[in-house]
Amino acid sequence: MKKIALIAPSSPASELTPDSLTFIQDRFADIGYKIHLESHALDGIRYLAGTDSDRADDVMRAFADPEIDVVMTVRGGYGSPRLLDKLDYDLIRQNTKPFWTISDGTALQTALFTRAGISGYSGMQALFLLNPKNDALFQTAAAALQGSLPNIPIQQTRVPGIAQGITIGGNLTVFEGLLGTPYFPDMTGKILVLEDINEQPYRIDRMLTHLRLSNALDTVAGVVLGDFSACLSKDPADGTVEDVFDDFFHDFAKPVVHIHYGHRNRETVFPIGKSVLIDTEQGFIREVK
Repeated sequence: MKKIALIAPSSPASELTPDSLTFIQDRFADIGYKIHLESHALDGIRYLAGTDSDRADDVMRAFADPEIDVVMTVRGGYGSPRLLDKLDYDLIRQNTKPFWTISDGTALQTALFTRAGISGYSGMQALFLLNPKNDALFQTAAAALQGSLPNIPIQQTRVPGIAQGITIGGNLTVFEGLLGTPYFPDMTGKILVLEDINEQPYRIDRMLTHLRLSNALDTVAGVVLGDFSACLSKDPADGTVEDVFDDFFHDFAKPVVHIHYGHRNRETVFPIGKSVLIDTEQGFIREVK
């Protein structure tokens, strides 16, 4: 049986009770995976799941352990950016294995790709399994773990076209926060995927503008927009996040599409550090092996 290491590089996993851990273990056992909880996954200090050094040690142990096949975060919150300069990327590069996360884990996932070539999937963390509404997400995650992620339906085409490239991104707020650091990737030919939650439209505009002004969007092959849940203006006169997208991408020269992926609209995981094909004529995104 293959093994998944669960780590908590961000906020405390207070929901991970003995009963919930057993439930998660059973779900993964059904698809041929055993769960290994790293040493500090249940720690908690303020809004962090333990000290920076302990959380970084868990990351390193998970990658260095030859018995671990997949590394997955328990939950998001905040904290993974604090670990990026505390990891041995050379050692991680020598022990390549998929990394799965969402939300704050975007910082760690991006750094692992940029500095060590680690690929994986965004959109899934262990605690999502506790919500029965996430069954569709678990089914696509299970398929991906078994090597055959189904084609991802395009829900809306904002700019039509066909594009292929290596994927990068995740949570917009966290990803944009890496600009100017050694952990931000070369965007040339990339497929950028973005999602967010609880951000006002003007803040979404500000972050997209920062990506544009830094030239991070100039050379991408395409953009995939996931769910932007509860991204509402306090003042209705400020408009909606859809207005922001209409304004920002109205003259974009590369394919831009929407899919059901993100914090709340959890229907699929999305590959990170892997090649995908966007085809708006066929209406899907396909992972390219």
